Amino acid sequence: MQRVALHIEDPDLLDRVGTMLASEPNRVELDPREPDVVIADHLPVREEAPTIILEAPVNALAALSAGASGVLPRNVTIADLLLAMDAVARGFVILPRHVPGPELPGGTLSHLPDNPNDVHRGYALTVRELEVLRLLAEGASNKVIARRLGISFHTAKFHVASIAAKLDATGRTDAVAQAVRLGLILL
Repeated sequence: MQRVALHIEDPDLLDRVGTMLASEPNRVELDPREPDVVIADHLPVREEAPTIILEAPVNALAALSAGASGVLPRNVTIADLLLAMDAVARGFVILPRHVPGPELPGGTLSHLPDNPNDVHRGYALTVRELEVLRLLAEGASNKVIARRLGISFHTAKFHVASIAAKLDATGRTDAVAQAVRLGLILL
């Protein structure tokens, strides 16, 4: 369970995010005193805990320079927010696909395609395999993948094996790591 502090000035956004997080009582506890993750809608960041900025007119690079660990759109879904919270708590940086500014520390994001559906083309992944890969990144089992995509367990298992083979991965976790490294998915 993650302890989360909300530093959100926009009352509508505060209500929306608070309601979303309250709907996950087994995963999230709102705790402003000793948070594992902070969610804010403004700079500067004055917290020791990893902080996710819900962007408005925030420049992602300025947010990182100010100490943020991630930037997400204000209309983020609960699934994406939970995934981002897990990622920043583990030391990852979360950014939107189109980052204002030409360069990030250590490299650029200019290699990412404008159309997310084009991501898979260089690695011969099908659209369905890309959907399975996103679910793998969320930690879904073959059974959960099958249920969420409305396919059989055996078909889900086949897709996972196919993804691992195409990415030259040793297993599920390695497939997700390879996909992140290749820019096929972002955490």
